[in-house]
Amino acid sequence: MRPFTLNTGHPWKCGHTGERGMLQNIRENAQGTIAKTIIVVLILSLSIWGLDSIVGGSGENEIATVNGEPITEREFERAVQIRRQQRLQEMENPDSSRIDMDALNEEVMDSLIRDKLIGQDIRSRGLQVSESDLDRMITGAEQFRVNGEFSQERFIQAVRNQGMTVDQFRTMLEQDHLSRVIQAVIQGSAFSAPSETERVASLLTQTRDFSVLQIPVGERAESMEVSDEELRSFYEDNQERFVQSESVDASWITLDRSELVDPSEIEEEVVRDRYRERVESMQADEQRNAAHILIREDREDAEAAVEAVQEGLKQGRSFAELAAEYSDDGATADEGGKLGFSSRDDFDESFSEALFSIEETGKVVGPVSTSFGQHFIKLLDVRSEEPPSFESMEASLRETIARERAERRYVELSEELADMAYSEYDLQAPAELIDASIQTRDGVRPDQARAPFDHEGLREQLFTEEVRKEGFNTEVVETGDGVSVVARVREYYPREQKSFDQVREEVTELVRQKKAREALRESLEGMAADMSADAGLPEPDMGTGTEWESFEGVNRRSLQAQAVVRDAAFEMPAPQNGGASTRIVDLPNAVALIRLDAVNPPDSATVSMMASNLGASLGRRHGQMAYQAYIESLRAEADINRN
Repeated sequence: MRPFTLNTGHPWKCGHTGERGMLQNIRENAQGTIAKTIIVVLILSLSIWGLDSIVGGSGENEIATVNGEPITEREFERAVQIRRQQRLQEMENPDSSRIDMDALNEEVMDSLIRDKLIGQDIRSRGLQVSESDLDRMITGAEQFRVNGEFSQERFIQAVRNQGMTVDQFRTMLEQDHLSRVIQAVIQGSAFSAPSETERVASLLTQTRDFSVLQIPVGERAESMEVSDEELRSFYEDNQERFVQSESVDASWITLDRSELVDPSEIEEEVVRDRYRERVESMQADEQRNAAHILIREDREDAEAAVEAVQEGLKQGRSFAELAAEYSDDGATADEGGKLGFSSRDDFDESFSEALFSIEETGKVVGPVSTSFGQHFIKLLDVRSEEPPSFESMEASLRETIARERAERRYVELSEELADMAYSEYDLQAPAELIDASIQTRDGVRPDQARAPFDHEGLREQLFTEEVRKEGFNTEVVETGDGVSVVARVREYYPREQKSFDQVREEVTELVRQKKAREALRESLEGMAADMSADAGLPEPDMGTGTEWESFEGVNRRSLQAQAVVRDAAFEMPAPQNGGASTRIVDLPNAVALIRLDAVNPPDSATVSMMASNLGASLGRRHGQMAYQAYIESLRAEADINRN
C-alpha cells in the first residue's frame, strides 16, 4: 500500500485535508472494488492517531522493545488481564485454573509485538485520522448503548472494569482495530488461480463406489475360549484400566451476587439522582448539517470569486448553483457543497465558530477565513438528542444501581468469607455470614463431577491434602461470574487398585473381544488377498447376518455409509492392473472389510459449479497465508529485544 495525499480543501481537523470529500466520492462508488479498498484504508488509518500518547510512558518498566518502541510492564499486564477475561468468558463454566498462563503470556507478548510492528509500518506510510472518527466508533458500539442510544456512563464503567483509563482504552481499541483491518486488507487481496480451484473442486466432487462386509464382534466373542492365564496376563498388563478413582463426600456453600440486592428495594430518590446524572451525560454535542463554498487562497482570481459569490447570494441565486460554479472543493462542488452532519470539533476553529453561530437554518455566513481559504457556509439542518423520560428509564436505572450495590456487597462478603473460611473448621459460621444453606454431595471425583464441582479449580482444592485429609475448608473459589463457592470434605476415599477377582468378568469380556477382533481381521485379510477388482464379491462364510453392502456414487460428505467407512474409502488408492484395493477397519461393534470398486471423476458442469463456490474460500486460505507472510516479513526486518 502506498501512502496517499488528499487535498480537497475541507476544513476538517486532521493529519490530512480531505477525508470527508474522499468519503463522499466513495459513497458514490460504494460497490466498486477500489472504493471498498479505500474505505478499508481509511478505517485502517483510524488506529494510528494518538498512539504514542501513552505507550512507552516515561519511567515505566520496559519488558521488551520493538525497533526501539517499548512494551511496558503495565501494558503487558493489562493485555494479559484482558485476554484472560476473554478466555473465561468463552468457557461454559469459567475456571481460571484451566488457563495455561505461561502459554497465554507468550501469546499476549507475541500479539503486542505484532501490533507494534503493524502500527509502525502503517505510521511510516503517513496515514492519520481525526479523534472524532474514533469517537464515532465508540459511540456506535452496541455494548455502550442503552435503549438504542450511546451511554457515556456505560462506556466509562466498561472501561473501568478493564482497569484502564479512557485514553488507554482508546489506544487498545485502535491497536485491535488496526490489526483486524490490516488482516482484512491483505486477505482481501489474495485469490486462487483458476487451475488450482478446478483441481480442488474436482477432488471434492469426486464420488466413489465401494462394497463393505461388516462382521459383528459380539457373536464371535461369546464363542471365544479364554484361559485363566490369558485373563491374568491381560489384567497385569492393563492394571490402570481397573482402578477405583479417589473420591470425596463434599459439603459447600454458595455466594451469588445476583441474590444480594433486589432492584425494588432501591430508594426512588437515589434512582432520580441517577436519572439526572444520566441525562447530563447523555447530552450529545449538537450536530449541524452544512454546505460550503470554498475559494482557495492560492487562486489567482480569489478576490473576484469571493465578490461574485457575494453578489450571487444578494441576487437570490441558489447556493448549490454558486457552489458548482465557484467552489474549489472538488468533492462537494457538484453536490451543492454539502458536508453532511458533523460535530463542532470536526472543523477548523474559525469555520466551526461561524457555522455554530448561525441561528436559523437556510442562513448563509461568509466569507469566513480558514487555513484553506475563504468559505461561504450555509446551515441546512440542526439535530440534538432529546433525553428519555424518567418513566422509560426507571427500570433499567434500578437494575443498574442494584447491580452496583450487589457488586460492592459481593466484594465485601467475598473478603469476609475468605477470612472466615480460613479460620473456621466447618461451614456453619461462613453459611450464616452469607445467609446460605449448606449443600452436600457424595462421590465427587477428581476427573468428573456436576456443578459446582465441574469447576476444575474447586475440584483441585477438594483433593489437596489440607482439605481432603486435614479437614480445612477450601479457599473462596469463583466458579462463575459473580458466583463463589467454599467447600469442605466430609469423607475421603483414596484411589485403590481393584483386585483381579473384582474385575474378572470385565476382564473376561475384554479379552474375548480382543481375540475375536484378531481372528476376524485374520479371516478378512485372507479374503482380501484372494480378491480382484473385476471379479464378483466372495461369499462370506462368517455366520448369519453377514452380507456385502454396496454403495455407489458416495461423496465425501455422504451419510449413506458410516463416517469411518466412508473416510477410509476415500483414503484408499484406486484399483490398479486388475488388483483389488481393500482395507480393514475397526468399528465400535464390528470389523469391516472395504473393497474400493471405482473412482468416479465428476463431469465438467459439476466441477464448474463447485469451483465457482470454492474460489472465495481458497482465496481466504491464501489470504491467511499472505497475512502470516506479511507479519513474518516485518519480524524479519525488526530489532526485537525481550528483557
